Parts: sequence; C-alpha cells; structure tokens
Amino acid sequence: MGYTNPAKYHIKVRLYNGEIAFGKGVAQILRLVEEKGSLSAAYKSMGMSSSKAWKIMHRAEADLGYALVKGVSGGASGGGTVLTPEGRELLARFTAFDEAIQAFAAQKFKELF
Repeated sequence: MGYTNPAKYHIKVRLYNGEIAFGKGVAQILRLVEEKGSLSAAYKSMGMSSSKAWKIMHRAEADLGYALVKGVSGGASGGGTVLTPEGRELLARFTAFDEAIQAFAAQKFKELF
C-alpha cells in the first residue's frame, strides 16, 4: 500500500495571556450577543447552559484582564447585554486573524498535498 495524501486538516486559533481562554466558542457567543442583544439569547441559541456560558465568559475576561460584555438595564425592551468596546475590538481582530490563518492554511495545504 502506497502513500495517500490526506484529504482534510484542522487548525484551531485561540488567544490568551496565561490560560487558553478565547477561541471560536467565545467569538460565537460574542457575535450572537451582538446579533440578539442578550447573553441569554446567545447561549440558548447555541444550546449551551447558562452556567457554562458564564464560566466561559468569566474565564476569558479573567485571562484577558477586561470585560467583553456588559449588561444594560431597563427601557421598553427590558435591558440585555452588549459588547464592551474592548470586546468588539477583540472580536473584530480575532475574526480577521482567524480568517487570515485559515486562508493561508488552505493555500499551503493545497500546495503541499
């Protein structure tokens, strides 16, 4: 039996200072918070429990040293959750970085395999 090229690859991009804490999952929660205006709606749409969502968010915020989301109160809509300016900036940079890494990896995979 001879050599056969692999058909697939996988690259996981995560950001952190001390403990691996920010990756695709946190980014997805933040995108959904932006879209839905609520952390609760975000984690429910992902099929995630409240405790898991908060644990993930708190771990990321602790490692990064700043808040990613903040609660907003009152109003006709009853409040919700929004991204902090730092959370929005990190999400934008992470998304751009991840897209660049994935594009580079796809190109190299095609060249080498």
